Amino acid sequence: MKLKGRQQEIIDASIGLIADSGIQHLTIKNIAGKLGITEPAIYRHFESKFDILYALLDSFEEMSSDILQRTAVQQMAPPAKLEAFIFDRFARMSSNPKLAKVMFAEELFQDDERLAGKVMKIMHEHKDIIQGIIDEGRLDGSIRTDIDSLTLFRIIFGPVRLLIKQWTLSGFRFDLEEEGRKLWDAELKMLQGN
Repeated sequence: MKLKGRQQEIIDASIGLIADSGIQHLTIKNIAGKLGITEPAIYRHFESKFDILYALLDSFEEMSSDILQRTAVQQMAPPAKLEAFIFDRFARMSSNPKLAKVMFAEELFQDDERLAGKVMKIMHEHKDIIQGIIDEGRLDGSIRTDIDSLTLFRIIFGPVRLLIKQWTLSGFRFDLEEEGRKLWDAELKMLQGN
């Protein structure tokens, strides 16, 4: 779903409200107030709060899947592809901390089966592409073969998610990209069996 100008403003305002006050404060009234428009103006673009949240997840999925798919087909070694995706993630979250606070707090979406399903779909799509990159590395010898690709995926991306979560919970008090570099350097050694 490509968002139009006002729709993107509504999504951005929603991210801000959730990040600053929690999902319980995400109401059409609060979104309208944040944007300085009327509630009916919101309803011209989205039928409900659910539709806003679904569009938020859609836009995150579109952006991250596009980046991941472009990274997967680049002419570089598989570990370099993984590094490129991870550091794109760190850079994007560093430049938009409120988005990080929302997108790396899956529990926000767990109370609605449709939203939880959307989050799981995004996670599985990412997992499938990343596992393909890992398998490519296992074939060319750049990634160890004594640990299966699903386990390697979890070993790599579990700590990435945890680091972003710690960063958001700390109030963004450390340099995410700097700490991410330390994490990736350790993960790369593990990936290569060093």
